[in-house]
Amino acid sequence: MKIDMSPAAIRQRLDQVRTLRRLCLSLARSSAGLDVIKKHSANNKVQRTSQALGR
Repeated sequence: MKIDMSPAAIRQRLDQVRTLRRLCLSLARSSAGLDVIKKHSANNKVQRTSQALGR
């Protein structure tokens, strides 16, 4: 299986990553995300997300 390394394919993958990152950060800003941050503040992934949100 070959990975498509054409400029168009790379651009598409970068666009998908940017979209998913924005979605994840917007979900983390929701009320459910804030509850997770409060309940699991010692978790490394939760801490990284909080830092990405500027908290």
